[in-house]
Amino acid sequence: MSVENQLIPTEALREKLRNYSRNLRDIKRNSENDSLRFGLGEIQSKIIELDNLTEKDVQGLANRIKRRKHASAEDMYRLSHAFLQGVENIRAFSMIPGAIQTLVKELTGSDAEQQFHASETFCNLSLGEAPVCEKIATMAGSYLVTYLDCTEERIKRTCLWTLANIIATGGKGAHVLISMEIVPKLMSIYLQDCNEDDYREDAAIVLDVIGSSESKLLRPSDLECLFLKFHMKNPTSPGAEYHLRIIFNSGIIAPGVVLSEEQVNYLMNFSVANLHNTENFEGIPNRMRILYAIRILANLLALDSIYFNILIEKCTTWNTNLVRLINRLFGFKNQQLSAEVLWLVKNIEVCQSDSFPASAFLNKLVFS
Repeated sequence: MSVENQLIPTEALREKLRNYSRNLRDIKRNSENDSLRFGLGEIQSKIIELDNLTEKDVQGLANRIKRRKHASAEDMYRLSHAFLQGVENIRAFSMIPGAIQTLVKELTGSDAEQQFHASETFCNLSLGEAPVCEKIATMAGSYLVTYLDCTEERIKRTCLWTLANIIATGGKGAHVLISMEIVPKLMSIYLQDCNEDDYREDAAIVLDVIGSSESKLLRPSDLECLFLKFHMKNPTSPGAEYHLRIIFNSGIIAPGVVLSEEQVNYLMNFSVANLHNTENFEGIPNRMRILYAIRILANLLALDSIYFNILIEKCTTWNTNLVRLINRLFGFKNQQLSAEVLWLVKNIEVCQSDSFPASAFLNKLVFS
């Protein structure tokens, strides 16, 4: 598997979302709230029932909430659990006309608990295939995006996960959400300084999925938003491991783009810090930090060799030098990573000068 394929592939993201929901439910199973919700003194039998919901059960629930034009907390809890068990249950629910509209009604009602249960149900429903996600985006997308501005922690976070699901699935559903000005809202969440509820990593995941999409979802206005604000991200804040990847995949660092001095200094400092401070090339966060720092640096040097002086300056700031930094990367002994490093070395070599002779630099490198 290539380095690139190990970095938040869509299926890995979706599995992370499934596990998140399962873990949340495991906690709920043992809580007193479930006993009160179902009106049962003992919920063990209900747990067994939830683990064995069939397509027929889902169709029955869908028809019932459609007929009543209302979904109770228990209805939505059962549906949420059924959706986790397989795409067949999701598909069965989506085929019942009016069922999704009933969930939308609960999502947009005045009862905060019902809103949360509906948002959670949509989150698990969005684990379905593209046609299902398109229906969610069309019928409930505007509300999911609007709830990004709300202060209710559970609803806001669940909506972020739902949006990530839909966009990761691709298709028309992703384009529908992008048209709802989701990128500026996500950037606002991602860049903020938080002392209380923190959604920055969740927003980073959604932005990462958008930027990594093969469908090129970002519109000119979205790219402008990213370009004008990317250097406002605190490199030590939650979600920062995604930042250089988001910038790189968006394509905003490209020939013809004029970067401000502040932006160049920011990118150079962020990249050198990642390479200097990341202890190994293990795990997705570290791989993102290192790989995209290399790519950003290589792109900057390819844009203008004058940026090389800033790179040398940033190395000094972090009490290192280029030879030490590059040899550190080779020392991770990852063949595909080393190939990326060689691309950076080639761009460094082009920037040679009297004060930095390329031959002396190359002779000090320990290639692997």
